[in-house]
Amino acid sequence: MLPTLTYLQFHLVFSLPVVAALWYLAPRYDAVRRRRATVGIAILVAIAYVYTTPWISYMIRRGAWSYADGAVLVRALSIPLGEYLFFTIQTVVTAFALHLIGFDPTFREGDFDSGPRIAGVVAGVAMVGGGLWLVTVDPSYLYLGGLIAWVGPVVALQWAVGGGYLLRTPRMWIAATLIPAAYFWIADRIAIAMGTWRLSAEFTTGIAVFGLPIEEMLFFASAGVMTVNGLVLFEWVLDWNDRRGRPAGAPTDSFDPEPESAEPVHD
Repeated sequence: MLPTLTYLQFHLVFSLPVVAALWYLAPRYDAVRRRRATVGIAILVAIAYVYTTPWISYMIRRGAWSYADGAVLVRALSIPLGEYLFFTIQTVVTAFALHLIGFDPTFREGDFDSGPRIAGVVAGVAMVGGGLWLVTVDPSYLYLGGLIAWVGPVVALQWAVGGGYLLRTPRMWIAATLIPAAYFWIADRIAIAMGTWRLSAEFTTGIAVFGLPIEEMLFFASAGVMTVNGLVLFEWVLDWNDRRGRPAGAPTDSFDPEPESAEPVHD
């Protein structure tokens, strides 16, 4: 049987080395792109704390998941310090993975088409309603339904802003979502096997893939896609604003993510 790690020890083994490696491998950008990437990550980290804390706190108080004796040293609002650190770590890891994969935030004609934006809003609203309905059906849907309802407003907002852009760049944001999520799935499965945290049989469906509850898989994928789309839309909106203020007849070449005079994003 694997030894039980505290939450902070888990981060030392599975989280911080990945952050350090991705920071070292971060792509080289010019000063403007570097500044925009840094500001975008900082904003997403702040949003993660504001938006995620109430939901995580509620789920822990309801007993959707719990932690091994001695695995948690400090709590605030029922949330372990290690969980708060995860808000930052997952956001940063996903952001670095996104920039390593690369994306073009150039605004193009058609990005403001109403079809994808309306469809995204409808889907997000349906997720809120469907998730809340699931919670009322049976206690075993608490985590799943709560997760779907939690993600819904963000989906609606992001697609309302840049549905056209997201529709034409699916390979980028899907890859940038699933690659970091796959790593977190593996780390999460190991943590569950070690007993660092455990999921409630009462408040989960019992459906698992290779021993990893489906709710956990969807959580990491959902948090990842919200992060990725938030970051790409942040830079896309800035590019749209730049072009809106550009004099008539000025060049409108595609964004060059890696000019020769680039500097490291992490400098």
